[in-house]
Amino acid sequence: MFTHPIRRRPIIIFIDSSYNPERRLGVGGFLCIPNCPDEILADNQMLEKLYSPSAMKTRIVENTTNTRLELQTLLCALEFLKSDNENIIYGKMESTTIYTDCRTAIDLLRRRKRLESVHYRSKRKGSALVNADIYKSFFNLYDEFSPKLVWVKGHTSGKNRIGVQRIFSEVDRFVRNLLRNYISHNTSWVDK
Repeated sequence: MFTHPIRRRPIIIFIDSSYNPERRLGVGGFLCIPNCPDEILADNQMLEKLYSPSAMKTRIVENTTNTRLELQTLLCALEFLKSDNENIIYGKMESTTIYTDCRTAIDLLRRRKRLESVHYRSKRKGSALVNADIYKSFFNLYDEFSPKLVWVKGHTSGKNRIGVQRIFSEVDRFVRNLLRNYISHNTSWVDK
C-alpha cells in the first residue's frame, strides 16, 4: 500500500486593526504567509519579499471597541486557519506564529486559567465580561492550533523596520488606509 507523507507547513500571520473611536468602527486585517520556515524568518530581505497586499484578508467591523476589534481580527485569522486546514488533504500545519501589537491578545494565555475559573465573569460586578465570547472562541481555536503569539511594537520609525517589523508595518498601513478610504467614501459617516 502506498501512503503519501504528511507535509508539515509552518505558517506566519501578521494581524492588526485600525479603529475610529468617534464612529465606533474599524478595519481588521491579517496576512497569512504559508510555508515559511525559520530560515526565511531569519532572512529579512527574503521575508520582506513575501509581503503582498493582495494576500491581505480584511473586514470592516461596526459597533465595536479598539480592543474588541483586535481580538476579533485574531479570531478571524484563527478561523481562516481552521477552514484552510480543513481544505488540505495531505498536509497539516507544523507551527503557527502570529505577530500582533495587541497586548491583550498576548496576555490572554496568561489570564486563561483565571478567566475560566470565574466563568468569564467580572470579579467586582459578577457580570459576564464584555469580550467573553471572543475569549472562549479564541481558547477553543488555540487548543486546536497552539499558535505562538509574538508581540510586535506598533508604529515604529521607518529606519527601524526590517523583516518582521517591516511586514507588520505594511499590514498596519494597509488597514489604516482602508479605514480612511471607507470613511471618506461613506457619506453617511460625514459629520455635519
